[in-house]
Amino acid sequence: MTVPARTNLRHAYELNRQRIAQLWSEAQPMVEGDAADRFLQRQGLQVHRAAGRPDALRLHPALEYWHTDNQGHASCIGSFPALLAALEIDVQTHGMHQPAERHKVALQRFYLTAQGTHAPVPAFIKSTGTDGQIKGAAVRLAIPRLQADGVVLGIAVGVVAALRFAAVARLPVWAVADPAALAHFRWPRGLTHLHVFTDSSDAAQAVPACELVRKATRCGLFCQVQTITPPRGSEPAMRALQPIHPAPNV
Repeated sequence: MTVPARTNLRHAYELNRQRIAQLWSEAQPMVEGDAADRFLQRQGLQVHRAAGRPDALRLHPALEYWHTDNQGHASCIGSFPALLAALEIDVQTHGMHQPAERHKVALQRFYLTAQGTHAPVPAFIKSTGTDGQIKGAAVRLAIPRLQADGVVLGIAVGVVAALRFAAVARLPVWAVADPAALAHFRWPRGLTHLHVFTDSSDAAQAVPACELVRKATRCGLFCQVQTITPPRGSEPAMRALQPIHPAPNV
């Protein structure tokens, strides 16, 4: 008898859920001087202890790296320190009128050396399988900021890029996993101002960013697109585009 595809998918999600929970429980919050902290420092980032390191980031002390070759043979290359970044999404477990719950739908794994450099592996960044629909998920690197005219948040592609934008713009910024994910980003309930940060060197970000802005403005958010030019010196150059206001009710 053929097993329904929906049953197979549900089983895969359950296995992925267990794997995500296991890896997250084996990892620890970042501390000064560990491999993850050194990696971020090498990117020019100072995630200070006083400011509080993002709880969406953890360090796994020794994570196995499995590689499948062109013939389909899987082998373990070794164990490496790994920065884990939790891709989360809000789920309404108890209905739309109750507070949403954060759900870890996948983990990004950054394989490192003890010195914070890229591990000698075929792919430095890998993602786990997903526990459910990943569209809309993001790495929540900071709490959205409440200010006089509303609640503000930024979004960017990639954890390192998001942390860089946050440092330059002095805003809380979340990260999506890849350019295509920008178009599907689900901003948190109650947000009023969304800053969409893009890298001018990555043309793949432009169209998804425009799609996100279109959807956000239709939902009443004030949006601003800001682009960054890869640095030639020590400071990246940021250019703010014209703010985009909410679409009028029709």
